[in-house]
Amino acid sequence: MLGYTCYGPRSLTSGTFDLYWIAVDPTARRGGVGRKLLAATEEAIRKLGGRLMILETSGMQTYVPTRNFYLNTGYTLEATLKNFYKEGDDLVIFTKHL
Repeated sequence: MLGYTCYGPRSLTSGTFDLYWIAVDPTARRGGVGRKLLAATEEAIRKLGGRLMILETSGMQTYVPTRNFYLNTGYTLEATLKNFYKEGDDLVIFTKHL
């Protein structure tokens, strides 16, 4: 297995889904696995009637590659909640309308 995603409908919404996790084996990174997983997840969500995806990640420096991945796959930086996880660690929220 090279990777997986975990997603589900957002409570109290119609057609909004959260991507809880996307994980790729470190030895397979930068080979297109993440893009393929994300595209397959988006298609599965569309088939379920999804219209909006929400992704959340950390604002720490070590997550710059993650945030760039989301931006490079068509997601919009929607909001940043300062010091959310702890002092100096923001919550960064991305969205994509399907």
